[in-house]
Amino acid sequence: MFADFADQWTPVLPSSDVRAKPRRVVVAGEALVVWRDNAGRAAVLLDRCPHRSVSLALGSRTREGGLACKFHGWEFGTDGACAYVPFNPQAPRERLGATAVPHRELGGMLWVYTGFDPQTEPYLPEHLRDDEGAEQLTRFYYHEEWDAHWTRAMENMLDYPHLPFVHRNTIGRFVRAKATRSSRLIFDLTDTAQGFRFGAQLDDHEPSAWLRWLRPNSMILDVAPEPRMMRIQTYCIPAEPGRVRMLLVTARNFSRNPLASPALDRLNVFILHQDRAVVESSDPVEVPPGKHEKSVRTDRPTLEFRSWYLRELKGSSAAPPAPGAPPASAARAGSGEAGGR
Repeated sequence: MFADFADQWTPVLPSSDVRAKPRRVVVAGEALVVWRDNAGRAAVLLDRCPHRSVSLALGSRTREGGLACKFHGWEFGTDGACAYVPFNPQAPRERLGATAVPHRELGGMLWVYTGFDPQTEPYLPEHLRDDEGAEQLTRFYYHEEWDAHWTRAMENMLDYPHLPFVHRNTIGRFVRAKATRSSRLIFDLTDTAQGFRFGAQLDDHEPSAWLRWLRPNSMILDVAPEPRMMRIQTYCIPAEPGRVRMLLVTARNFSRNPLASPALDRLNVFILHQDRAVVESSDPVEVPPGKHEKSVRTDRPTLEFRSWYLRELKGSSAAPPAPGAPPASAARAGSGEAGGR
């Protein structure tokens, strides 16, 4: 299960998109069903009934806040435990449960773990933490799916040299205005606990933007000088094979007037859309080993990601709990400050 993306924490949806009605969402090829119980807590199960393997997302929430399968009415708690089997009062319900998926709700998003025994917690960057100063930020969440492998989308998000070409009339215009035919781009790549960070220096100009990679599948771009903060974060979430869910999160501490927000939010979505056609045209669909494509010095950030993916994630998978095993852990509180693999 979760082929080539096992044992990772990833957000799957903004919290506002998780409601009482069950919803199907695919992560790394595995269909999940998400909903909220009577207390408003998020629940996540594999989207398959253990009886006849139909989609649980077709079902409905029970009076107790669990989930009832549409096919035969079997009922499951938020932890996957079987609560009721119609017409079979003596059924061994302890052996008939659905499979729960570890999850957390942090930073305005629902996170899942692509395995069943997490030893870490999701990493939350500072602009997503609900601590002192968070009330001074305006956040925006948006998501859509592309016809692309998540690794191609992730490489694109870490690729600085494409800005003056793909984004020539938006965030790339500042680079384009300074560049000449003989310009040289220099990266100061620094390893971090979560991945790496770099600023891009064009000739003698100081870096005007800083970019971070957060393993496994996120990029943060800082585009405003202090004390202003304009932070663009993108999560490249593997969905069905050959599909990626692009989850955009922005945070800023200026232009917080509600009348200004829609224009800034539309601009950030437009910038995301500028990348789509290029990423979807990639062939092969998934990033290949480095020697299969020609690269140059300014490809270092993308090659660092590619090397990590092929070494650490490619070929990985997770095994579900054995039948009759205790349900996977339900959501529990976490600081979100511990990094994943």
